[in-house]
Amino acid sequence: MKYLDDVRVIVSKKKYENEGVHKGAEGVIIMSEIRKNTFEIAFTDENGKDYAMMEINVADLELVRDNGLTDEEILKDLPLHDPHWWCKVEDGFILNLLGEKKNKIPYDYNS
Repeated sequence: MKYLDDVRVIVSKKKYENEGVHKGAEGVIIMSEIRKNTFEIAFTDENGKDYAMMEINVADLELVRDNGLTDEEILKDLPLHDPHWWCKVEDGFILNLLGEKKNKIPYDYNS
C-alpha cells in the first residue's frame, strides 16, 4: 500500500464510525504518518463527494487496487524530495522510500 492506492477498511472501530467510516469503506491513500503507523485516507461517496478524511492504522486496511506509481514518481511529489518523508507497506513491513523498515516483525506494525 502506498500513495494514491485504493484501500478498504477491514475492521469496525468506534473512532472510525464516529466519522462515518465503517468496515468495508473504500478510500484512497493521500498521506502517510510513519511515526503513528497510519495512512491518511480520503473517503468519497458514490456521487464523488468526500465524506471523510482521516488517519487509519495500516493494520486496519487492505489493498484494493495498486495505482502503479513507482517510488521515483512518489519521491518527485514529496517536499524537498526527501525519501524519509513517505512510507509504504510492503510484505507486512512499513518502509520509507530508502527501504528502511520501521517494524521488525512482518504484519506486527508495532514491533
